[in-house]
Amino acid sequence: MELVELIKTEPQKAINLIKNRCFMDFTKIKNLKSEFDLIDRNLRDTQIGKVQKDKMIGEGEKRKKVSSVRIPVPFQNKIVTTSTAFEVGEPVSLVPSEANDLTEEIERLWEANRVDSSIMKMVSLRKSELQSALLFYIKDVDKNKTFNKKLGSNKNKEIKTKVLENKYGVMSPYFDEYGDMKLFMWEFTLKDEENKETKHAWIYDETKVYKLKSTTGKMELMDSEDHGFSKIPIVYTAQDKPEWHISEKMIDRLEVSLSKLGNSNDYAGHPILKLYGDVEGAPDKDEDGKAFRLEQKETDDGKIISSDVEFLTHDNAPESVKLELDRLEKYIYSLSSTPDISFDNIKGLGTISGVAIKLMFLDAMIKATMNNTSLNQPMIERIINVFISGTIETRLTNLKKYVENTYIKVQFNSIIPDDIKETIETYASAVDSGIMSVETAIKKLDLVKDVEKEMEGIKTEKAPVE
Repeated sequence: MELVELIKTEPQKAINLIKNRCFMDFTKIKNLKSEFDLIDRNLRDTQIGKVQKDKMIGEGEKRKKVSSVRIPVPFQNKIVTTSTAFEVGEPVSLVPSEANDLTEEIERLWEANRVDSSIMKMVSLRKSELQSALLFYIKDVDKNKTFNKKLGSNKNKEIKTKVLENKYGVMSPYFDEYGDMKLFMWEFTLKDEENKETKHAWIYDETKVYKLKSTTGKMELMDSEDHGFSKIPIVYTAQDKPEWHISEKMIDRLEVSLSKLGNSNDYAGHPILKLYGDVEGAPDKDEDGKAFRLEQKETDDGKIISSDVEFLTHDNAPESVKLELDRLEKYIYSLSSTPDISFDNIKGLGTISGVAIKLMFLDAMIKATMNNTSLNQPMIERIINVFISGTIETRLTNLKKYVENTYIKVQFNSIIPDDIKETIETYASAVDSGIMSVETAIKKLDLVKDVEKEMEGIKTEKAPVE
């Protein structure tokens, strides 16, 4: 590949070519991260940071700055968290086509690297910052630090993983015209003991990692080495728009309306004492039996003018504002397929069936199914394939014989609890009526790991006692 040769001869030019080919807008990613993590509302003209302006009031010595009310409502975080939970909140199940030493090793690596946790983090980052990646690397095992750790057959080398995040560096995948990733670059900055920053760039291809470093202001190739895999040891996932994109303008409008309501309440939400004429003897706010002394005056033409006291209050409740806020909240949840599962919404549900619960969350489940099929399943399948690649190429080459006949299926699971009693009764009825076998019912229930062993136990229990 010509670009690989360019990394060796003109590394800075190669870096520029990779970055120019990358489809991601790094400024947009930075802004999204600021909006999601820092609750920054100064990014769009429709946000409260741009709409709700501070004002200077008064004249002379009494002139002062009045800060406008700005109330951010982080629906973005709610939408991303809920969506992630519906997709991968419940760990996926790995279902191998056959049980052998290779599948057992993949399951061990999955557990040792806490991959389920990494998947949740990757999905959340993709939804909020448009991209994330999982880096695989093979590390020599320090036997002095393996306490309480489950190691496989190879006690000297282990496959490790790390989630790459935008806050720690810049990801630049390089795809060919067919959409296949041919290179992946990870740029990051490190500080030395003197707090001096040094820029690094690691570029991965199918067999090697090229490590570049800026020591004199420009990138130089410092090292290249085999990474131990037969494919790029990176699982990259991305999407075009943030998860809350469809509700973005409504979120901005809700925050503005709520902030303006807050401003209004500061001015008129509390009673204001209005005095007519001469009023004396105003009571202290903590005094019991409050009373004012009101004066009466007679004008030159004989008219009597009486003093008076009353509170100035808002005569009409802002019903139109309340209606707008309620409607905006409803549409934000609805259009982003995010169920509003706050306590107020579920406290009166009572006892309902598992089917009814799933129907209530059907919109979110449809969205989760679509995302799992189009984005999450390819991502997880590649994680499995990279684990297999590193295992048979470097760690346990003797397991290569199992690859051809081994396939590991990914099964997504729901966070919505099943009504076990209802489910068992349904399958029991199907078995009794003869339309389903006991073995199929056990598989469908998914309550036991070894179905064949469970079937043998059932046969033993039903065997007549001699």
